[in-house]
Amino acid sequence: MDLQINRTLDGITTYPMHKHNNYEIMLYLKGTGHLRTKNINYPFSPGSIIIVPPHTEHGSTSEYGFKNISIGGDFENLFHFKDIVSLSDNSFCEGKMLAEMIYNNRHKSHSYLSKLCSAYIHFILQYVNTTKVISSAVGKIMDEIAENYFDYNINIRRMLKKSGYAEDYIRSYFKKLTGKTPVAFLHDIRIKHAVFLIEVYSKTLSLQQIAEQCGYTDYVYFSKKFKSITAVSPKEYKKSFESKTDTGVTDI
Repeated sequence: MDLQINRTLDGITTYPMHKHNNYEIMLYLKGTGHLRTKNINYPFSPGSIIIVPPHTEHGSTSEYGFKNISIGGDFENLFHFKDIVSLSDNSFCEGKMLAEMIYNNRHKSHSYLSKLCSAYIHFILQYVNTTKVISSAVGKIMDEIAENYFDYNINIRRMLKKSGYAEDYIRSYFKKLTGKTPVAFLHDIRIKHAVFLIEVYSKTLSLQQIAEQCGYTDYVYFSKKFKSITAVSPKEYKKSFESKTDTGVTDI
C-alpha cells in the first residue's frame, strides 16, 4: 500500500488547488471552511471527513485557519467513489483517533501502517452508505424547496418531517451539505429569482409584483431579505441595472 501522510501547519487559511493520482482522505481537526472543487464547495468543520477520488482538483480554504490530517494511498480495491464523499466522525471521535494514530506512526513499519489504514478505511465505509441515504433525503428536500419557492405557504418543517429523520438531525445535515439552513436556502433561491425578474421584467413588473412572484406577501420583508443577500435594496438594484442598460453597459 503506497501511502502519503500529512498534517497541515497551524494557522493555514488556504491550501492551493491540486490533485493526486490516488484517493485522499482528509479529516479536519480544527477550523471551519470549504473544500473547493471546480464545481462544488464542500463545507467542513472539526470532525468532517472528506474523501477525494483520484485526479480530482481540490483545495481547502478557511477564513480563520484550519488543520487537517490527509492520508493518500492506492485504496482503489476498497473505495469505488467517482465523486467526493463528505461525512462526519462519530460521537466517539474514532475517526480522529485513527487518523492521529496513522499520522503519529507514519515513520513506523509499512506493514503496521497498512493495517492502521485498513482499519481507518473500514471504519469510514461503515458510515458511507448511511451518509448516502441521508444525502439523498437532503437532495429531495432541496428539490422540493426549489420547485415550490414561489408558494407563500411553503412548509419546510413538513418537508423535514417527511424525510423520516428527526427534524433537528436532518436540518443539521442539510446545513452540513449545503452550507445553509433550509430557510436560508429558500431565501437564496427566492432572491436569485427576484434578481432575474428585475433584470428581465423591470419595465413591466413592479417590485411588489416581483416580490409576490417570489413568494413574499410582505414587501418590506422582501426588501430586507433582498438587501441582506445582495447588499443593495431591490429599488437600488433596479435603478442600477436600468442605468447600465440605458447606457449600453449591460446587454440581455
